[in-house]
Order: sequence, then structure tokens, then C-alpha cells
Amino acid sequence: MDFTKPDLKARFAQLGFLVRHTFTIVGRNRALLGPLIVMWVYAVVMTGLFFAGLVLAVYENGNSTWFLLGGAVMFIYKFFFYNRAELTLSRLTYGTATGGTPTRREARREITGLGSQVRTLGLLDMAAVWVASRKNKEGGLMAMLLGGIVEVWDLVNHFLLPAFAIDRLSLGDGVIKMKRLKDHVPETLAGVFGIDIMGGVIGSLMKPLYVFGGLAGVALGLFFGGGMPDAFSAGALSEISRNMPQLGPIGPDTVFNWLPVFVVVSVSVLLHTLFARVVTAIKVVYFTLFYTRIMHPEDLAPEMRAGLEGYLDLDADEMPTASVSI
Repeated sequence: MDFTKPDLKARFAQLGFLVRHTFTIVGRNRALLGPLIVMWVYAVVMTGLFFAGLVLAVYENGNSTWFLLGGAVMFIYKFFFYNRAELTLSRLTYGTATGGTPTRREARREITGLGSQVRTLGLLDMAAVWVASRKNKEGGLMAMLLGGIVEVWDLVNHFLLPAFAIDRLSLGDGVIKMKRLKDHVPETLAGVFGIDIMGGVIGSLMKPLYVFGGLAGVALGLFFGGGMPDAFSAGALSEISRNMPQLGPIGPDTVFNWLPVFVVVSVSVLLHTLFARVVTAIKVVYFTLFYTRIMHPEDLAPEMRAGLEGYLDLDADEMPTASVSI
């Protein structure tokens, strides 16, 4: 199976296309928002615990350890929690695409008994995160190889989710079935099979926020640092460099405070986490419909078939004009 990754412009175009047209299927069954909301709540609590623990640590509060420990536990467990939510979303998407309006509770009941698949996906996701961290420490050919492994796993993972949620396959059977998928891909969809949809788009979108937000935080910390909490104070600039010249309003006696930078980083991380969940949810919906179109075309509701080719082929020209179809 060949895997390709579009350039950055194409990935942004994919994101815009899928965001617009995924809302259509969500409009058919609002229960599809349930797993996304649950993942959002989890992400907010996890991020909140971590940064609250850092604040308490700055103020030398003994409870900081508990907050940081809670955040660490949630970070590890998220790999399993998110995969269960994604399986629920995949099952909801299938039920909606086949003409039903299943609830989140019904979808969760349908995936009962898939605990081993959830654990396997979670462990493999953890391994992918470790590989990604190693990629940033390596250079040259090794970095490219590790990066390719992460991208391929992301694509394989999103094909396995519907295989588990719809057909309740084991990991081994899911991998075998995935290898056979390409033989069943219609000619109209052959061009998108094996493409890393929206890969890396989150980091590309968030980079400007991190850069400009960080610069704004530094500026605020310099200009207004003297009036901010002492716990975040870095002291006067003269303590950092004795040869600090006077640059307009900023000079040796200017007090720098880390609080604005801390706020910018915490908000940016939270937004990054929330947006990552949105992109993941869109990919789950997309690949579930792709899988259903290939492996269970007879199950699709008639009103869903009209625009499904254009949606899956990422081609707006093939989309029907009626707003009720995908």
C-alpha cells in the first residue's frame, strides 16, 4: 500500500473542504458532536490540572504535586480515552450514514467488548508519540524515517477505527482487511486512498500563535512587569546582564515578569489541544464514510450516496447542490 502526503497548501484546502462538508452529516444527527464534546472536556481538565499545578508550584504550594500528578495520569490515560471516544464517533457516523439516528449511548453499547482493541490502539498511539519525540532529536535520514512511521500510523489508525467499530475485527484481522481495501476501492476514489489527509496541519496553523503570542507575552512582561505578581518576576534586567543599555522605556531597572508568557503558552496549548480534537473528529468521520463506501456500500442510505463520491474524493465539483446531502 502506498502512502503519500500532500503539500501544505493542499492540506489546508483539505481541511477547509472537510470542515464545510462534515457539518452536513453532523446536521443529520447532532449526537455526532457528543464524542467531540467529551474529548474537549477531557482536554480542558487535563490541561487545566497541569497549568494549575505549575502556578501552585510557582507559589510554593504543597498541593502542586497532586495537580501535576493528576495531569500526568490524565495525559497517559488520554490515549485510551480518546480512542474509545473515536470508536464511538465512528459507530455513530456509520449508523447515521446508513439512515439511522443513533444516540451516543447506543453507539457506546455497540462497541462494548472492544476493550482489547482500545488498549492496543492506545499503546500504539503512545509508541507513535515516543517515535515522534525521537524524530525531533535525530537528524537527516533517521528523522525522515521516523517521521514517515508516525504519518503512516496516523493513516492506518484511522482506517482501523471503522474496521473495529463497524465489523468488530481484531487487530490482526483489521490489518489484513486494510491490505485488501485497495482492491475494492472504486476508480473514482483511487486517487485519495493512501493519502495522509490533513497531516501536520495543526502545527502549521498554531505556529503563528505561538510565535506572535510569545512575542506579545515578552513585550507585556517588559512593559508591565513591575505591577505583576512577584512570584512570576524574573527581577530587573540588570540582574540578567550588567551591561544592559537603556532602550527607550526599557533599561537596566526594568523588571521582567513571566506571567504574560505563561498565560500565552497555557492558552496556546489549550487551543492546540482542542483544535487537534476537531481535526481528529473530522478524520474519523471521513475515514468511516470511506470504509463504509468501500466495504459496505449496500448499507448506505440512498440519500447519502449522491454526494458521497465528491466528499470522499475531496472534489467540490462533484458535490450535489442540495444541502441535505454530503
